[in-house]
Amino acid sequence: MKPSILIIADFPGWAYFEIQQFIKINLADKFDIYCDYLIYNTKKKSKNPIKRIRTFLDKKKYTLHKKDCNYDIVLNLAFYFEKHLQVSWTYKYKITGIYTDGFPPSNSNFNGSPEEFIKEFCSTTDVLVCGSNQIKNFYAAYFPKVFYANCIIDDKLFLKKRIVEKDDFIIGWTGNPKREFKGYYSHVVKVVELLQQKYANIKLKSRFSGPIETLPDFYEDVDVILIASDADAGPSMFGEASLMSIPSVSTNIGWPSQVIQDGKNGFLVSKDIDEMVKKIEILYHDRLLLNSMSKRIRNDFQKEFNKTEMIERWENIFNSLLN
Repeated sequence: MKPSILIIADFPGWAYFEIQQFIKINLADKFDIYCDYLIYNTKKKSKNPIKRIRTFLDKKKYTLHKKDCNYDIVLNLAFYFEKHLQVSWTYKYKITGIYTDGFPPSNSNFNGSPEEFIKEFCSTTDVLVCGSNQIKNFYAAYFPKVFYANCIIDDKLFLKKRIVEKDDFIIGWTGNPKREFKGYYSHVVKVVELLQQKYANIKLKSRFSGPIETLPDFYEDVDVILIASDADAGPSMFGEASLMSIPSVSTNIGWPSQVIQDGKNGFLVSKDIDEMVKKIEILYHDRLLLNSMSKRIRNDFQKEFNKTEMIERWENIFNSLLN
């Protein structure tokens, strides 16, 4: 009998869902993987009957449980889930995820020291899993068993298929603009507005939602990605753009911190509008440098984020508890 693992994401289709499904698809030969979601197990239930019916139907569609709801391992992909979960399962070991960079991580509303954070959110967990090496290295000073593991973006889906002839210089951005730590309105929009005062052909192209299958088309005519986040383990935008051969000007967070070699395949910047403007101006004027970065970034990203290696990371995390 294979060990049983229940993986809790927040919502079907969101970022944690992608991690959950990556594990489920790639480790099903060695573990029995089950899935559930925060949204279907919250302590507070909606009083709206239509929402309750929709939740019931979605839960039947997306969740998968053992009959006895007793697992070897439960993996909560976000540290704050447990405060909101109405738990209906038992387990031997628990893994807690931290997938936001910086301290305190977003969604915690926490004010205190790292030691106090660990006591409040991680005191009953056996292992911490972090979304980037940078996050892992921070928490390793405060918790005994900390690992790095994430999912891998489909490099067959995200592959540049054509050269788009155009006069505009396009800065791209995808994600949820309402999440303040991503800096869309406070930084990305303002950077582009400043650039447009000098260069009329600079455009901002944004996408806030939509199916992943259409995302490659969004990136086809983008010249550079601007990332102004201060709390991402990814973001997935960086991985998608890199695989589409689009370099990034990014804050030193998550995946960019692991892949970008400053000035060679992209630029790392502080969360400063003037600095972001300067780096994009460099690429606007120096198209040879932009082209050189474009030629490098896909391969550099694939070297750092290898599917086989990431599968092994997850397997090692689970076996560290089971063995």
